[in-house]
Amino acid sequence: MTALSRLALVLAGFLAFSAFAQVPATVPAVEVLPSGQVRDCPDCPLMVTVPAGEFRYGTPPEAHEADPATGETPAWPVALAKPFLLSRSEVTVAQYRAFATATQHTVEARCQAFAGGWVVEDGMDWQTAGEATLAAASPDLPVTCVSWDDARAYVEWLSTTTGQKYRLPSELEWEYAARAGSAAARSFSGRDAMAEQWDATLCDNANVLDQDAIESYPPRLLGRWQANCRDGVAGLAMPGRFQPNAFDLVDLLGNAREWVQDCQTTSRTGAPLDGRAWEWSGCTLRGIRGGSFLSSPAAVRSAARERAAASLRAFDLGFRVAREAVKP
Repeated sequence: MTALSRLALVLAGFLAFSAFAQVPATVPAVEVLPSGQVRDCPDCPLMVTVPAGEFRYGTPPEAHEADPATGETPAWPVALAKPFLLSRSEVTVAQYRAFATATQHTVEARCQAFAGGWVVEDGMDWQTAGEATLAAASPDLPVTCVSWDDARAYVEWLSTTTGQKYRLPSELEWEYAARAGSAAARSFSGRDAMAEQWDATLCDNANVLDQDAIESYPPRLLGRWQANCRDGVAGLAMPGRFQPNAFDLVDLLGNAREWVQDCQTTSRTGAPLDGRAWEWSGCTLRGIRGGSFLSSPAAVRSAARERAAASLRAFDLGFRVAREAVKP
């Protein structure tokens, strides 16, 4: 090889190296989360660590707002020995869509909505439930019009996808998280609903039946007990619009009602008191907690309980997810 040939090869190599060096390396984006928060995949809910602890589940019979008919009395001592993870907000439309797309999970487009009374709306499903016009719901709104069975299918997919143990929270876990260390009826205030309806604190912390909702829904709502304040939104609100509780969780009270894992009756006699869900073979009624934007203030309490058939889909009913915590 001549000296000229060798020089040409060296020059070509130099030019090739220079061109390569000018191409920036592609570095995948890494989501940096605060301590105690976890997101197991890009489409997964943001999870917050809820510490172990003890609390009184339910309401003392003498409490002004106690509703014995639902089984919330008496108050039971509960001890949660281990921390767990709970989604910071309700599962969103976008997060649910990732599951529905991956699994081809479909549901009948029939969902209960409020129009002067609860009626089944043909054409309404989880993709349209956030908008009264049946337009596409915002991807960041809480997903609603999902049954308990739909929610269970989602957590099973999430567990398979991430390799973590996801599930619906138990009633005990849900109430412990909603209280966030408070023994009051609501984590953000010790005042009862009669006082709260005159207090803007309610509209700062929970999306309940308020003056904005009253003006946007049929007149029959006017006969219901509403909050005498405005939160600036008549229906579902985006996660994070209202103040988080002491565990940094949002919308446990108000916004969308939430499914929990438990079978539910009006008696807690014989139920576990260690955080586990209470279930038995053949149960058809599942627990619902938290109240919604259509719930009177008295129904938006940490201890307030509802139940419904596992097949129910309603436009103010969604869910959040729990996950076993990594060993501390």
